[in-house]
Amino acid sequence: MRESKILEVISMRLLKNMSFKIKVSAEVKNTEDPMKVKKSILNIFPEIIIEEKEDEIIGYSEEDGVLSRFIELTYSEAIRDSVNMVLKEGARGDKISFSINKQAAYAGRLNLSKESPLGPIRVKIYIKDPCEFIDKIIPKTI
Repeated sequence: MRESKILEVISMRLLKNMSFKIKVSAEVKNTEDPMKVKKSILNIFPEIIIEEKEDEIIGYSEEDGVLSRFIELTYSEAIRDSVNMVLKEGARGDKISFSINKQAAYAGRLNLSKESPLGPIRVKIYIKDPCEFIDKIIPKTI
């Protein structure tokens, strides 16, 4: 538990005074429970504001702390280099786009993926300088 608290403090310091917006969305298939899809999003972004639609869950935020759990998972699961690479691949203009596996997120794990049978959680982060932002919040280890 102590390591988790340390990672939380680190992620909050990294995000302090950074101005960004985040939008996440996940399609709710007719075979899925909307509450489980919502939980998948909240497991990775616990502070995001959720809006439920008929066949989609959408989340928005401009708060510094919204990425804390996401950053914490990249450190605790030792996947910083691969997350840094995927986020940079998704950086275009003033936006970073990437996808998270919905089933892994439901289990509280971070797995960046393009697609899955039930569809991914799609994430868009709007920021002035995406590459600088990525290197600051998720620096490479090598």
